[in-house]
Amino acid sequence: IGFLEALKQYDYQCFIFHDVDLIPEDDRNLYTCPDQPRHMSVAIDKFSYRLPYKDLFGGVSALTTEQFKRINGFSNEFWGWGGEDDDMSNRVRHYGYKISRYSASIARYKMLKHKGDTPNPDRYKKLYSGKRRYKTDGINNIKYKVVDLVFKRLYTWILVDLKSP
Repeated sequence: IGFLEALKQYDYQCFIFHDVDLIPEDDRNLYTCPDQPRHMSVAIDKFSYRLPYKDLFGGVSALTTEQFKRINGFSNEFWGWGGEDDDMSNRVRHYGYKISRYSASIARYKMLKHKGDTPNPDRYKKLYSGKRRYKTDGINNIKYKVVDLVFKRLYTWILVDLKSP
């Protein structure tokens, strides 16, 4: 939704998808979009500054507008915690992109302490069937209505009425 609403305001060419609980630790980790989608949160303190698994694409990621449109954005099938980042990683690779990363010495983040959400029990089933939905599940089938749009100095607050698929 943020992607679609942002493009209504300006012709942005780079989008950073950022978990709100991650704080960057190194200003050499540039918030830009390279030729390939970039996984930016390679080293997080919660995971002892190690990448938990090689195909991880969650936390903070950067994609061009063209890349995000080509992979049809994020799935709308994931409600609750878990699976959406792995589905995005699968989409990125399915469409022939290679996940790029800065080194762990640069792409470092601190995770703010918070209570974790309850895992979605259907997340593995959704992940398994994801490939069949890449073309039909994403930015091309999202249903929502903007209820309020507030422009703040450093961010835009968007309140929507969201319809589950």
